[in-house]
Amino acid sequence: PRGVPGTQTAVLYRTSFHNVIFDVLRSRPGWQETNSDTDWDFNWADVGWIRDFYDHIKFDDRQRVNHFRNHYELTRKDLLIKNLKRMKRHLERNDQLAEAQRYNFYPSTYVLPQEYSLFLEEFKKSSGATWIMKPIGKAQGKGIFLFNKLSQISDWK
Repeated sequence: PRGVPGTQTAVLYRTSFHNVIFDVLRSRPGWQETNSDTDWDFNWADVGWIRDFYDHIKFDDRQRVNHFRNHYELTRKDLLIKNLKRMKRHLERNDQLAEAQRYNFYPSTYVLPQEYSLFLEEFKKSSGATWIMKPIGKAQGKGIFLFNKLSQISDWK
């Protein structure tokens, strides 16, 4: 029976993808595809499904999904840094200085063009340094390049 400790049952999965994700899930021994909207153990869902259903269904303890609500706040580098900086400021305002110091693990990071003046100030202090430019909303290394002159990033002013 499902959910009874010590019993062996198939892992029920669902996915809307019919690509390598589907092939991998299908090839796992003991895993079985289901079309059920509610009776599954693992759901490899697209972002649209998460937006539409995540807050409207009650997950069982056994159920897992590959995304969570507002995941992009952590998976997009520009939003991740925004949230790290926000948390550090919050801790500092609440006199939790030791905890705030734990947020010093990331390099100087600026979102351009919004923070161009802050970046420019730091750039001038770090003469000869090499910087990394990562365009917003791209993945898998697309668009990333190194620069050490302002003329190389004039499009992001």
